[in-house]
Amino acid sequence: MWKTEAIVRDLLINLVAGILIFIVGLRWGLISSFLSRERAAFRRIFGARAVEAGIVTVTLDTYRDLRLLPSAVQQQLSIQAAQLTGPQGQRFFKIFPDGHWTMFPGAFGDILGYCSARAAAYLINKLASVRKITVRVISDTDIEVASKWDGTFINLGSSASNIKTDSIKHLPENTWFLDDLGKFTFKDGRDLEIDASGDKGIILKLVNPHFPGHSLFVCAGLGEWGTSGSAWFLSTHWRMLSRRFGKHPFLIALSVTPGNDESTREILSFGAFGEETMFWRVRSWLRAKK
Repeated sequence: MWKTEAIVRDLLINLVAGILIFIVGLRWGLISSFLSRERAAFRRIFGARAVEAGIVTVTLDTYRDLRLLPSAVQQQLSIQAAQLTGPQGQRFFKIFPDGHWTMFPGAFGDILGYCSARAAAYLINKLASVRKITVRVISDTDIEVASKWDGTFINLGSSASNIKTDSIKHLPENTWFLDDLGKFTFKDGRDLEIDASGDKGIILKLVNPHFPGHSLFVCAGLGEWGTSGSAWFLSTHWRMLSRRFGKHPFLIALSVTPGNDESTREILSFGAFGEETMFWRVRSWLRAKK
């Protein structure tokens, strides 16, 4: 009896496996086409060499704690910070390769770096799902990153907290983004601040001027949710952004309800229309006509 059951079971397993193989065979063109389209979209926005290398690097904005320095150095930095920014009390600092430094009073609510941890998690989860793509996360102070440009980088944090964001801000290829100290200031004269509608963030994409075929991104925020919200938007909508801008640079500004990264929405774009793909322009024109 048991032999009969085993034979029936094996026949059913083989039948199901055969049906699945048959279906996959029929649809393999569609499946492979979908995978090819996804990699093509990834190639457009993140760069052909990013696909070839199979790596995207996310840089985190790390800080040092003032209290770990010698007392005399703590006192000197605290006095200088008070002269520049007001009352003393800054606990964290960052020294940049060119010698300038910034200081921070501490967390917004949770640990200061929590927004970057959330942001990195979004990018790892979404981008690493693309076939043959690895996402590595590393500190911007790592000696292999601070002076390294051979790759595609997504840099989390403003120019006050991330060394590579500060470097990108000063690139001549950056034609839109001027500064982010207290508010986002853009080169066309517009600016953007936190208001009652929420924290603010930006996504800036440039073609890597040092290594063509790679791209440089900045996900920065005013308020901690601006940073994580911009990373969530990029990780979730990179395919749409690829269709919209193709391989071209872009900058979009975002608004985020604190506590809810999924509320992130685009509110401004800078220099975008001239860089949008013809497909996207026609699509936008047809939608406007409806």
